Amino acid sequence: MTTVAIIAEYNPFHSGHKYQIDKIREEFGSDTAVIAIMSGNYTQRGEIAFSDKLTRATMATEAGVNLVLELPFPYSSSAADIFARSAVHIASSINVVDYLSFGSECGDIILLTQAAEIMLSEEYNAQFAKLKKNKDLGYAKLCEAAYRSVVGDQNTLSFTPNNILAVEYIKAIICSGGSLRPHTVKRIGGGYSDSVVNPDKEFQSATALRGAFISSKDTAYKYIPEPTHKILTEAEARGDAPCDMDALSAAVISNFRLLNSVSVCNIHDAEDGIYNRLQKYSFEAATISSLLELSATKKYTNARLRRAMWNIFFGVTSSDVKTPPLFTQVLAMDKTGMQKLRDIRKKSDFPVLTKPSDYESFTEVQRRQKDLSEKADSVFELTKPLPKSGKTAIKLTPYIKKG
Repeated sequence: MTTVAIIAEYNPFHSGHKYQIDKIREEFGSDTAVIAIMSGNYTQRGEIAFSDKLTRATMATEAGVNLVLELPFPYSSSAADIFARSAVHIASSINVVDYLSFGSECGDIILLTQAAEIMLSEEYNAQFAKLKKNKDLGYAKLCEAAYRSVVGDQNTLSFTPNNILAVEYIKAIICSGGSLRPHTVKRIGGGYSDSVVNPDKEFQSATALRGAFISSKDTAYKYIPEPTHKILTEAEARGDAPCDMDALSAAVISNFRLLNSVSVCNIHDAEDGIYNRLQKYSFEAATISSLLELSATKKYTNARLRRAMWNIFFGVTSSDVKTPPLFTQVLAMDKTGMQKLRDIRKKSDFPVLTKPSDYESFTEVQRRQKDLSEKADSVFELTKPLPKSGKTAIKLTPYIKKG
């Protein structure tokens, strides 16, 4: 049986995600085991997830994923290179995965692999370091500029969001030196950053669907599998969705108004004046959304500001993210997933938690990682329409699909 891993957010799980899973099984066989390494309650662009990690993992398992493992905070809410490297580390460490599959706009694994190899070269890194002195370029623009300076017009890779992540995944696979093989599924339908539903497209972006859930559920439900519809409806009825980042505005803005620059000198992603800018505008803003809007520039995108904001709020240091994730947690599984979990236990000593007591033997570094993740999850519970106890996530047990 082939085992394929997917790195995902499922925020929420939609028809495009189901398409990817179907294409994987079409290519590798109907009995292919699919393991999703899914972001927890905070996503790669620094956003609060639309619904909690257990709800999203349940959606994925009901729609065909066999085993859902968590990419915990702060790795789930990091820039593309750290996000990719961390998720690939988990996929490699569990020792059961044959392929890592990811979506891309180009759908060309050869082109993506060539780009990854170029971006690992000394020439590229020299150009990147040189161009980094340009204070107006964000990470994605820096990568593209350095890449173009090396290849000129020889290589036609477009630096679109999923292509960038795909290249980061392949770079991480190469650097890991493991046996993972990359595989891509061409992304079709709405663009990654599309903010509104396009009725002419079969598949929509998660961003557009999140907006549609707020404004027009009937529109959103056209583009999600039936199990997702049911699970989301139940989550709404419980007061678990949709989650709202601005529910934390008073806490986050108060934190900025009370802090000083000395206390955040080691915080990851708070350099280059980001902290000073966020603190400055915290005295003018009343909500997180307005704080980000006031602070944004060409270089400081909303995503980068959000990531920095959470790192400052939770005290995430640069050394925290330099160390890869040293554990993961089972969020959901079916019968095949349970067998895969048994295989992981046999073939790997990487900690895969199924209950809180599993980490009693953790090292100091592992405990630090688990504590950061638990603190972030406890705060996340306050973003729900009906705020929940901070112990909810700590007591989490995996969803097991029946049948």
